[in-house]
Amino acid sequence: MEFGELARIIQEGITTGLLQGNKGTTRFSPNTPFTPEILTFPLPDRFKYPRIKEYDGTTDPINHLNIYTDVMNLQVAPDQLMCKAFPQTLMNAARDCASRGYSSPAKGGRIRCLEREREALLKFKEELVDEYGLLSSWGTHEDKKDCCTWKGVYCQNHTNHVIELDLLGPSDYYGYSTAPLRGNISPWLLEIRHLNYLDLSYNDFNGSRIPKFIGTLSRLQYLDLSFSNLRGHIPHHLGNLSELQRLSVSGNSMLTSPNLNWLSPLHSLRYLDLSYVNLTFATDWLPIISKLTRLQVLYLSYCHLPPLVDPLPSMANASNILSVLHLVGNNLSSSSVFPWLFNFSSSLNYLHITCNNLQGPIPNAIGNIALLEELYLDENQLEGGIPSSFGNLSSLMYLSLSDNQLTGTISGLLSSSSLIYIDVSNNIFNGTLTERIGSLSELEYLDLGTNRFEGVITEAHFFGSVLDFSNNKFRGSITDLCSKASSWEYLDLSNNLLSGQLPDCFANQMSLKFLNLAHNNFSGKIPLPNNISSLRLQNNSFTGEIPASLRNCTSLHFLDLSENKLTGEIPTWVGDRLSKLVLLNLRSNRFFGTVPLNLCCLPRLQVLDISLNKISGAIPKCLSNLSAMVRQVEFELYTYIQSSQFVQFEDAEVTWKGKENEYIKSLQLVKLIDLSSNNLVGEIPPEITSLVGLVGLNLSRNNLSRLLPVKLGQLRSLNFLDLSRNHISGGIPVGLSQLDALGVLDLSYNNLSGKIPFIAHLQTFEASAYVGNSGLCGPPLAKPCPGDESPLDPKFNENKKGIESPEEEDELISLGFYIAMTLGFIVGFWGVFGTLQLNKSWKSAFFGSMEWLYVWILINKNRLQNYFAFL
Repeated sequence: MEFGELARIIQEGITTGLLQGNKGTTRFSPNTPFTPEILTFPLPDRFKYPRIKEYDGTTDPINHLNIYTDVMNLQVAPDQLMCKAFPQTLMNAARDCASRGYSSPAKGGRIRCLEREREALLKFKEELVDEYGLLSSWGTHEDKKDCCTWKGVYCQNHTNHVIELDLLGPSDYYGYSTAPLRGNISPWLLEIRHLNYLDLSYNDFNGSRIPKFIGTLSRLQYLDLSFSNLRGHIPHHLGNLSELQRLSVSGNSMLTSPNLNWLSPLHSLRYLDLSYVNLTFATDWLPIISKLTRLQVLYLSYCHLPPLVDPLPSMANASNILSVLHLVGNNLSSSSVFPWLFNFSSSLNYLHITCNNLQGPIPNAIGNIALLEELYLDENQLEGGIPSSFGNLSSLMYLSLSDNQLTGTISGLLSSSSLIYIDVSNNIFNGTLTERIGSLSELEYLDLGTNRFEGVITEAHFFGSVLDFSNNKFRGSITDLCSKASSWEYLDLSNNLLSGQLPDCFANQMSLKFLNLAHNNFSGKIPLPNNISSLRLQNNSFTGEIPASLRNCTSLHFLDLSENKLTGEIPTWVGDRLSKLVLLNLRSNRFFGTVPLNLCCLPRLQVLDISLNKISGAIPKCLSNLSAMVRQVEFELYTYIQSSQFVQFEDAEVTWKGKENEYIKSLQLVKLIDLSSNNLVGEIPPEITSLVGLVGLNLSRNNLSRLLPVKLGQLRSLNFLDLSRNHISGGIPVGLSQLDALGVLDLSYNNLSGKIPFIAHLQTFEASAYVGNSGLCGPPLAKPCPGDESPLDPKFNENKKGIESPEEEDELISLGFYIAMTLGFIVGFWGVFGTLQLNKSWKSAFFGSMEWLYVWILINKNRLQNYFAFL
C-alpha cells in the first residue's frame, strides 16, 4: 500500500476520533494501516523523529501530512516507517486515536489489564507530579480501569502483561522538554515484572539518582532515561540487564561514571548513548567499548573522554557492525581517533567528530569507508585540501567540513553524486566555483560562506533549497538566474562584489523565505518575493520607493533596507500589514515625510531605525504601544525551511553606540529606537518612558525642543541614550540617575541649564556628555555653579558615593553585595556553560552564538563599575 493511501486512512481515523470527542471508544477500522508489518517494523538506529509542529486537530490535516512526508522523504523512509513514526507528530485527541493502533482492543469490552499491574502503575503515578495532564487517562473510574488503554502503556496481546511503558515527555525542536513529568521514579515498577521497554526521557526527576532497582528489571531490552535531570554515579547495577539492547542516559550533565566496567556484561547491547555524562576518569572506555561485539550505534559526545594512548587496545573482538559513531566535543586528536575508527571502515555509515582537536590533513584513508552516508568533521583544526579519495564515497549524503583551515578547491567533492548537504563554510577555500557542481542533482543545502571563492556565479551554481555564498569575492551580475530560481528557500549572497539589477524572477518566488543580498553593489528597483520572512538588502544602491508589493509579505519578520538610495514616504501599510515585524531598519536612505502613526501597531517590533533620513514632524506619542519594547518577547528568530528540514538562525545588523555593522545574533535583549539625524521637531513625548524594556534610544541631531521627560528614570533597562545636538531646554531630571544600567550618555549641544545633579551615576560620564550647554554647571564640567568656589570632585568629596542625602542610600547595595553577585555569576555561568559546550548547530539553537550574554553584560556591567568608581 502506498503511503498516500495509508495517510488517508490515518487521517480518517483521526477525524473520526476528534468528532467522537476522544472518549476512549474510537477504534480504527479493520483496514487500519497499523498492520503487523508496520507494528513490528524496527526503527533504524540512525532514525530521527521529524521535529515538526504537532497536529492537534485544529489545523489543516492535509498540510500536516504534506510537511511530514517531505521531511521523512529526506531520510528515504519506507512506508512502514512512515506510518509507525506518524503518531509522534500528533497530539491530544489525534495522537491518542492514532496510538490505539499499537494495542489490540479487548473483545466484548473485557478489561485486559491485570489488577496487580494496574495497582502498581497507579502507585507509580502517585509519586509523579503530572501538572500537564499527560497521565490523565490513568485512573480508577469505570472507563479507565483497563490500563492496557492508558497512554504510554502497552500490553502483550496474549498474556495481557504490561510490557512497555513509554512516558517520553514532549519536547520542542531544540530538545527542550515542554511538558515534563516531575517527581520520583518509584520502585513500584518492580511489580511490572514483564517490562521490556522503559522510556522516561525528557522528564524532570529533580536531580535525583538513577535508582539501583532498575538493574533488577531483568527483562528490559530498551531503557531510555535521557534528558531527565538525573545526577550522581550511574549505578553499576545496570550491568545486570543482560537482555538490554538499547541504553540511553544522555543529556544528564550531572551524571558521572568513574569507569565503564558495568557495561561489560551487556553483550546484547546494540545502541549506547552516554552523551554529556562525565567520563573524565573512565580511562577504560575504549577497551570496554571494544568488547561490545554487537554494538551498532555509539554516542559519546561531550563526555570529557580521556585521551587515547598508544598502543591502542586490540580490536580483534570488537564490533564489526558499528554503523554510527558520535564523538563530538571530546578534544580527541587526529593521531589517536583516526587509526581507531578505521577499524570500522566496512560498516560505518555515520561519523560525527565535530569539536575535537583534529589537526593536520584529512586522512586519505577516510575514502575507504565505502558505506559512509554522513561525515561531520567541522569545528576542528584540519588543514590542507579535500582528499581525492572522497570520490570513493559514493553513498555520502551529508558532509560538514566547516570551521577548519582547509584550503584549495572543492572539486574533490564532485564525484559524490548522492550528496544532499554540503557545508564547507569558514575555511580558506579559494578559486572559482566550477559549474560542475551543478551535476550534484540531489544537493539541497550548500554553504560556501566565509571563504575566498571568487569569479562569476551563474545559473549552473544555483540549485537546491538552501544556498549560502556569503563573505566571499564573487563578482558580476546575477540577472541570468531565473531558470534555477524555483526551488530556492534560503539565499544568502551577502558581503560579495556583486552588482547590477536583480532579476524579475525574484518577484515570483513563492518558496523563498530568506533573502540576504546585503553589502554588495546591487542597483535599480527591488523585485520582492511574495512569501518572504526575512529580507536583508542593506548597503547597496537600490533606488525608488519601498515596493507596494511588500504589503503582501505578511509573514515578514526582518526588513533591512538601510544604506541604499530609496526615497518617498514610509508607507502607512507597513504598520497595518506587516504585523510580524521584529526588525525594521530604513537607516541612511532618502525617505521624507512624517513617522507614520501606523508603525505603532507593530506588537513584535524590537528594533526601529529610521535614522539618517529627512523625516520631519513630531515623534508619535503612540510609540508607547510598541509592546515588545515593554515586555520580554518569546519569539524564535529563525527561518524554518519546511521541506528540507534545515533551520537558519537570524542575526540582526544594528547601529549600537555609534558603531555600525555590529551583529547581535539574539534580539531577546535588544530593544532599540533610533530616529537620529532627521528633522524631527517638538518635544520628546513623555509616553516614550513607558517602554521600560528599551535598551537603546537615539534621538540626536534633530530639532527637538522643550524639557526632558520627568519620568526618564523609568527606562531602567536603558544602556545607551543619545539626545545630543537638539534644542532641549530646562534642567537634567534627577530621575536620570536611576538609570543604573546606562553605559553611554550624550546630552551635549542642547540648551540645558542648571546644576548637573551631584549623584554618583551621572558623575561617571565624561564632560563631553554635557558640553555645548551654556547654562549647565558643576562636575564633571569645569564650570562652577553660582555659590561654588570650584567644581567638586566626587572622588574627594566626603560623601564618597555621591549620594545627596542619607535617605537615598540603599543599605542593601553594599560592597559585599557586588562581590557576591560577581562570584555568583562566575560560578553559575561556568557551571552551566562548562558542562554544556554544544556543537555548532546547538550553539545556534540554544544560545544564539552566546551574543545574548554579551548584550546582558553591556546592560548590567555599569552597575558594578559605578559602585567601585566612588569607593
